[in-house]
Amino acid sequence: MKNLFSSIYLVSKISSALLTVLSIAIFTRLVSHDIFGQYLIGFAFAFITYSVVTQWLLGAHFGQQSRQHAAPIAGGAIILTGVSVMAGMAMIFIATLSGFIGADIALPTALLLFGLSAYFVANEVGRAQLLVMSVTSGAFLRSLGTLVLGSLALWQFGTAASLLIAVAIAHTIATLPIIVGLKRTIWTSGFVWPQRSIYKQLWRYGWPLIIAGGASALALYIDRLLLERYFGTEAVGPYGATLDFIKQSFVIVGETIAVSYVSSAKSLHGDNAREQAAPVLQHAFVTAAFLATFGIVFYVLLGDALFALVLDADYQEAVPLVPMLAFANALLILRAYYFAQTIYFSNSVRLELVSMLVALVVGSGAGIWLIPAYGITGAAMAFTAAQFAALMVFLGSRESRQTMPVDLGKFAKVVAAGVATIAIGEVVTHSLPTATAMVVNLTLIAAVSGWLLVRWNMFDAAHLWDGFGRSLGIAGRGGR
Repeated sequence: MKNLFSSIYLVSKISSALLTVLSIAIFTRLVSHDIFGQYLIGFAFAFITYSVVTQWLLGAHFGQQSRQHAAPIAGGAIILTGVSVMAGMAMIFIATLSGFIGADIALPTALLLFGLSAYFVANEVGRAQLLVMSVTSGAFLRSLGTLVLGSLALWQFGTAASLLIAVAIAHTIATLPIIVGLKRTIWTSGFVWPQRSIYKQLWRYGWPLIIAGGASALALYIDRLLLERYFGTEAVGPYGATLDFIKQSFVIVGETIAVSYVSSAKSLHGDNAREQAAPVLQHAFVTAAFLATFGIVFYVLLGDALFALVLDADYQEAVPLVPMLAFANALLILRAYYFAQTIYFSNSVRLELVSMLVALVVGSGAGIWLIPAYGITGAAMAFTAAQFAALMVFLGSRESRQTMPVDLGKFAKVVAAGVATIAIGEVVTHSLPTATAMVVNLTLIAAVSGWLLVRWNMFDAAHLWDGFGRSLGIAGRGGR
């Protein structure tokens, strides 16, 4: 892996996260619970459809791409994306006629399906080719476009449909830097049209992921769909805004692990350098465990203050659930951005399929049982149960243990550091004035997490620290 790849990805993702935070803060102040809830339901339908018809192509492309056949494999994935989007739009049309999707958001939902498919397939092709600047530019442009276009849409029209269209356009525009990067690499002589065998190759590898993708998306969104079913979009707004904020922050750093460490390990694995890939994967596990743990620490100690700042007062209903939702999303990134990556090293998607079906069954059952009685608290419990069940499938699998190495020693140290930080932070919270406690806790989290980052060279922190030390004329410290 080229030095500083992961740190570049991380900086880009943090920038995107800040724009996403600003977007949520503005959107929730421009529209009511009901309108924002309608948008979240429309987005959920678009994402579920995308996950069924298009997402399998991401796994198929990454699993089958190689240096020798990069251009035709990419071309096959893109053409199949077009076919898949047309199938997805037909599904949305049928769902509209059946009453599952409101007629006022049907077309915007279909447009968002196109935007999601275009962006994520382009992003997958770009990251497989290690186009660092193109991929990071696209991610930043997507977040910036969502903020600017979404704010303008709500200010001018104030409807869920207008926001869905704005987000669709932002995703589509975000493909441009990646397309430019591909034209400078695998498409220097133009787009490469694949042979029929490429389509068959992608289909044979990826078709089980159609079921897994649909189950995964339903498991992620079944809580809010059931919440809307029992309590209406009015309840979805505050819950969805809180959960999406937390999920986005976890997913952004999780994607950094997949894009940098796992992509590099896959490249080494494809070049028959499997012994070199194993340490990269182990480092990815330690990084994922660190991010999951200190993500929980951050939201437990600072969540109340953060959401008081980000969300409008009318959207504060779900804030007491922040620690539970943070724990659920920590489980999600451990599974999705580390253990689930086993499909790229075992040439089998069976485990991913099983875990997503288990998550869907558990999430649906828990939601039907808990949401009518406990409302948004029941929805949070159902979401957490689904993520826990999905992770347990991987942890209990011999296949996962053989292909995805773990470092139990460092994992224990990370968890111990996280628990100790929370314990000290709680004492600080109950001993000092609110503003002072926030500053002290933020400093505490930064000090402990920063020490671990440099100690184990996560996101190239040791290299950056060494460079900083040399610039000051003092000795740097490498990660161990």
